[in-house]
Amino acid sequence: MTTSEQTTTARPQHEPADGSGGRLPCLWTRTLGDLTLTYVPDAGVHMIPTRVYPASADKDWTAHGPHMTGAGHLAMGCGALLVERGGKRLLLDAGHGRISGEDPEHFQHGFDHVQTLPDHLERLGVDPATLETVAFTHLHDDHTGWARPDAVDDPRGLFPHARWVVGQGELPGLDPASGPRLAGQETRTTAVADGTEIAEGVRAWALPGHTTGHTAYILETGDGRRIVAFGDAMHSPVQVQHPDWEVVLDHDRARAEQSRRRLVEFLARDGVFGFGVHFADQQLGTVDDTGRWRPWDDERDNR
Repeated sequence: MTTSEQTTTARPQHEPADGSGGRLPCLWTRTLGDLTLTYVPDAGVHMIPTRVYPASADKDWTAHGPHMTGAGHLAMGCGALLVERGGKRLLLDAGHGRISGEDPEHFQHGFDHVQTLPDHLERLGVDPATLETVAFTHLHDDHTGWARPDAVDDPRGLFPHARWVVGQGELPGLDPASGPRLAGQETRTTAVADGTEIAEGVRAWALPGHTTGHTAYILETGDGRRIVAFGDAMHSPVQVQHPDWEVVLDHDRARAEQSRRRLVEFLARDGVFGFGVHFADQQLGTVDDTGRWRPWDDERDNR
């Protein structure tokens, strides 16, 4: 099997005012089989855990120190996953976009850094205008950021020539009064059914509940392994142990729990790994035989 490669950025200089320290997601690249994955960070955020997961209580978080900041907040991140194979590129989700970080939602403690995805793409030598496809797990603002009509001065967004891919059921679930979520949404968007291959070795997996058409993407590595980019089917590794914990933003809590349980079961299979875009600095991993999230280890998992 191919030797893995990893690239990380230095930790951002800005630290939260409360001195809690950072668990910020950093830029990294790994090659698995004939697939190259690059996590492109766009924002780091500290959450108030009992507000994100209203079924939980403060005492429930004492066992989850590896996912918390020093001040007791739940570390998360926002960003996108660049998928490369055979000279072709696909982007999964489009980051948080132009947020100030100064007006957090009621379940957020605060942001650590924002508006870095375009800079990271430039650093990687990726011209956004050359990307042909951007696929979305769902159309919440923290996933459509740089693809929105107001993302940049160009009304076509940061990715002017890309087609948009979403799961079936996502567009009908949107509030028409909120306006288009994507630049050129009506003409550039393709809705795909469960199991559709959207690129070589990449197929859609419907995991509804967080939104009406929430969709994960299963990536074949070419050497027998599979990577599941599962979006907001889970927001933090703690949900592997607590799939019954609904998220405050879940559209249909019962269906979201069903999807989480299906996902956890799948991630426990041999050769299956997950990519959790919000999983702070533990985005890539799997479910071990104790039923916990086990972060990727280059020496162990890529040999």
